[in-house]
This record gives sequence, structure tokens and C-alpha cells, in this order.
Amino acid sequence: MELVKENKEKGRAVYKLADRYRKVWYDIDTKALQEHLKILDTVMPGWVIDYGFEEDYMWIEYHIVPGIPANTFEHTPEFVKRIYEFCIDSVKQTRPYVHYDWVLSNIMIDGDNIYLVDWDNVGLYKEKEIMDKMYSDLRSAFGEKFDEMLRTMA
Repeated sequence: MELVKENKEKGRAVYKLADRYRKVWYDIDTKALQEHLKILDTVMPGWVIDYGFEEDYMWIEYHIVPGIPANTFEHTPEFVKRIYEFCIDSVKQTRPYVHYDWVLSNIMIDGDNIYLVDWDNVGLYKEKEIMDKMYSDLRSAFGEKFDEMLRTMA
């Protein structure tokens, strides 16, 4: 297993295995994990390959998503609009649940296809919370280019 990312403050890590990713949480909450798995199966059927509990951590294994993270692309006006429209569409497609973490490193681009990864925050949220968080994440990623894109769409 190759360590891909670790967040010691949040007590979690991501490992790449030969054919999947394994997300590890160092706090064990079996009830929360079971609820999370149920939501993932509703929103992303087949996304989870396996899951389990060890003595001092719990884990979920996910499919590897093809593509390149969106944070590696040039922030052209067309790209900003494409990502914004993808985020809006993903909210509509996964209702009543939403991803709720639209940072560009969680958005994978594979040619004409775009995918969300890192579904840790998926849940039920109020409409205002959803839009405020999405706009905050995209504004943080794109800065003034995001606001310019919104003005051109108005």
C-alpha cells in the first residue's frame, strides 16, 4: 500500500492499492460508517468495493476513478464555467444527498467526463448551505474568475 494523503488533524489517510484506494479513519464509529455506506450505496451504487474495522481504525475501499484532478488545469473562463455547471448538475443528480466538498482536487477530469471523488462529506443539507458551500469552494479555487463567470451568466 502506498500512502497518497494523510490528514493527522482529522485522523485519516488514503492509500493506493494495486486496483483501488483505501480510506482509513483512525477513530472507530461503526454506526457512522454504516450510515455513510448506506448513503454511498444510494448515491454511487458500486462505488464501495469493500470495508472493514480493525482494532484501531476503520476503512473503506473505493474504485480508482480515471482522469486528472481539476486543480491541475488552466483556469480559463470556459473551464470555470464547465466546473460550475458540473457541480450544479451533480447536486441535481444525487439529491436528496449532496457531495458537499467541491474543492478542485476532488473533481477528476477524463476527457469529456467529470467525476467527483472523496465522498466523506456526503449528506443531507439545506439548499442555502449547499449553494453557500459550493460557491465558497469554487470561489476559493478560482478567485475573481468565478465571480466573473457568474456575472456573464446573469
